Amino acid sequence: MLKLRELKRLDPAYVIIMAVVAALPFLLVRLFSPGAKTGPGESIPAPTLSMTLTDEAAAWATETLAGLTLERKIGQIITADVAGGYIAEDDPRLARWLSLARDHGVGMFVFYGGTPRDVARLLNRLQKAAAVPLLISGDFEGGPGQQVTGASEYPANQAFAAAGDEDLMYRAASAGAAEGRAMGVHLTYTPVCDIAWDPDNPAESVRSFGGDLDLLGRMVRAYVRGYHENGMLTSAKHFPGRGDVKNMPENPGWAWIDKPAADVEAQEFRAFKQGIDAGVDFVMTEHIAVPSVTDGSVLPASVEKKLVTGWLKGKLGFTGVVTSDDLWYDNVIGRFGAEEVAVKAFEAGHDVILKPRDPVATIAALAAAVRSGRIPESRIGEAARKVLTLKARLGLHLNRLVDEARVSEFVGTAAHQALVQEVADRSLTMLKNDQALPIAPGAAPKIVNIAVQKVDGDPMPAALTAKLGAAFPGTRSYALRPDMDPAYYETVWKAVGESDLVVLSLFVARNRMGDAAPFREGDLAFIRRVIAAKPKAVVAMSYGNPQLIRKIPGVAAFLVGYGERGWFGNQAVYFDSFVKALKGELKPSGRLPVRVSGEYPIGSGL
Repeated sequence: MLKLRELKRLDPAYVIIMAVVAALPFLLVRLFSPGAKTGPGESIPAPTLSMTLTDEAAAWATETLAGLTLERKIGQIITADVAGGYIAEDDPRLARWLSLARDHGVGMFVFYGGTPRDVARLLNRLQKAAAVPLLISGDFEGGPGQQVTGASEYPANQAFAAAGDEDLMYRAASAGAAEGRAMGVHLTYTPVCDIAWDPDNPAESVRSFGGDLDLLGRMVRAYVRGYHENGMLTSAKHFPGRGDVKNMPENPGWAWIDKPAADVEAQEFRAFKQGIDAGVDFVMTEHIAVPSVTDGSVLPASVEKKLVTGWLKGKLGFTGVVTSDDLWYDNVIGRFGAEEVAVKAFEAGHDVILKPRDPVATIAALAAAVRSGRIPESRIGEAARKVLTLKARLGLHLNRLVDEARVSEFVGTAAHQALVQEVADRSLTMLKNDQALPIAPGAAPKIVNIAVQKVDGDPMPAALTAKLGAAFPGTRSYALRPDMDPAYYETVWKAVGESDLVVLSLFVARNRMGDAAPFREGDLAFIRRVIAAKPKAVVAMSYGNPQLIRKIPGVAAFLVGYGERGWFGNQAVYFDSFVKALKGELKPSGRLPVRVSGEYPIGSGL
């Protein structure tokens, strides 16, 4: 090896050449290994998630845990919430969030809203403030676009079940993970493992994969695999199951599963066992009681040890991280106390406390419970170690930041948007068609579109009107709204009389734990009048609620897409699917993943 004084005597050009030759192996690895940036437009894959814990990562978790005070260990198991949108430097919320990360050692944050770059920038800011890397979570039920404007938003879970293709589910989950990690997100509070069992109580509607537990299991396995293989953690929810809950008669503000123990085990618990067997990293509990499996207890899973420790961790065998659902709700605090509910949740067997009203006060309350002997310190250490271990498996101890300049290479890409449309096209389900579809090639029928909207101010009917008008020039559109003057029915009726084809665009979501098909009386009477007048020329398209056909069985054609406005999946993407079905460019192939009635069981679809 040359010594420094000898190197100085060499020709500078020779030194440069030798340096390049020495570096060549490293350059080749960088250029051509997976994860390299090899040319314009080519992108690195999402960061990986190690399914095993290396010795180095385990050592980091152990050393980090040993260096934490009791309060800082507790901080690791607290999840606080942040808003992901633009925020000014002097906004007091930003100062508070940074203080939680820096001064109080809060170890996890869940974000809501924003644009991709705003999210990445904020999460990087928080990561830089924290002594220990943060684990960032988001609710990606409909994909990242459910939270982030500009990211990819997919139809709801029921759409994937309707398409029935695990590969489609896997690809969507993979894309969701790639977008999430690019923005600095590590955990999605999905998949939803709630069943949709009772057509008269579609409590979770399109959020659920449906009522076929074998199909649910297939979708959940593909979902978890897609997220894991592309670098993100997953969480099954909402244990013990929110798909078939009812309001408690004595306390209507709280929900319970009012079923015999055998039914709960065969339905709700079997669904969650599917998620556990698929390898979910977290399970989120819900504020739901199940008296039949807890010796008559009416305590919700958020504080009921028999459900969390006895059933979830015990009989169902879950060894991952159990997180509560939000603990800041007024009814939760009113019943158990703002800080006491967190202590009770931890006593019940939870490892992570999600969104307490005051994270700092909650840390103090849990520390006091340890020092009083109420909670063993070893339990705090065990829970904190679980969280630190996941951070190590994510590689956050090596690199916790994301490249803000490269977010647009991964988030909301054309390929991902095409996948969103593919999900809608392949899940569109036709339950009935009495020769009403498709419109004959070359025909130019006079079309009247009647949107029935449940909620005032819903922007979707207007967006659909524009789509239909562009596809079928001359289409006349009308909206039946909650604040509508009843005289308007006659205006619409006149247009119906002049039409060749009537489209019923149904934006009528179910009432949670209420009417499954909540048409307003006046609207339903008018719709039935239209169907009676044109028995072969009325096409109904339901955006998110297959149960509506039960109240308009005489309609000539009925289609359903699986998106409800708001949190429950991309609704607007079905506009193009429906237009293609009208034109005959798309033959609906989805199969109903829930039971509507004896006439329309699971698996229905033309």
